[in-house]
Amino acid sequence: MELLSAGKVALGAQLRFGSPAIAELFAMAGFDFVSIDAEHAPQTPVGIQAQLQAVHGTNCTAIVRFGRNDPDEIRLALDMGAGGVLIPLVRTADDVERAVRACRYAPRGSRSYGPSRAHQYGFDRDYYPQTQPSIVCLVIIETAEAIENIDAILAVDGLDSFVIGPADLSIALGVPLETAHPRVVQATEMVLAAARRAGKPAGLVYSPAEPALMQQRVAQGARLFLASGDEWMLHDACQSMIQSAASLRAGAQA
Repeated sequence: MELLSAGKVALGAQLRFGSPAIAELFAMAGFDFVSIDAEHAPQTPVGIQAQLQAVHGTNCTAIVRFGRNDPDEIRLALDMGAGGVLIPLVRTADDVERAVRACRYAPRGSRSYGPSRAHQYGFDRDYYPQTQPSIVCLVIIETAEAIENIDAILAVDGLDSFVIGPADLSIALGVPLETAHPRVVQATEMVLAAARRAGKPAGLVYSPAEPALMQQRVAQGARLFLASGDEWMLHDACQSMIQSAASLRAGAQA
């Protein structure tokens, strides 16, 4: 994403429902990127490609989030035209190096050539030279080991950025789902400081209820913000509608 290279903020959303129409809607709404979640949702390669096609032609970058650090899954997503990948549960610099190598062709990486849709089925003859720097490699910092190894992780050449995963990190630190617990806050501050030392943009889960904190994080070097997405926004909209109609039900019973 050019925004990260320019030091600007990029706002993304998470997509779990596997719907091309929803992916297209989020791209048209103005999100800078979407994360197609194949870690916590039943995504299929065919469904992922359909969402990539839906986002194509907009200013939105489509990232695929996997449940494991698998070079074969990474290669397939990139060959289908994903703008990058998001890899969870990394623990060491070696884990990150494995992901980076899967995103790059030789000599930097191990990705085999066969880009299919990514090079417009052969019509984009410049795909190979253009692709080397443009694929975005992101990881999720959400394990205690990753916090311990954060300087080595962020020193890996080719890692573009990361997102701190507060839920899994809180579990790893022994305070399940207490994402505002001092242990989680301290770990977050450690990661942000390490990112500044490494000269890399930091990424966080976006909290619209905490605008002052979000601005503080930007001042600390955060540039990548991952907001909620289709599942969460639909939940909130449904809940809001039901609550707003409560008076109608009460009036009918009077």
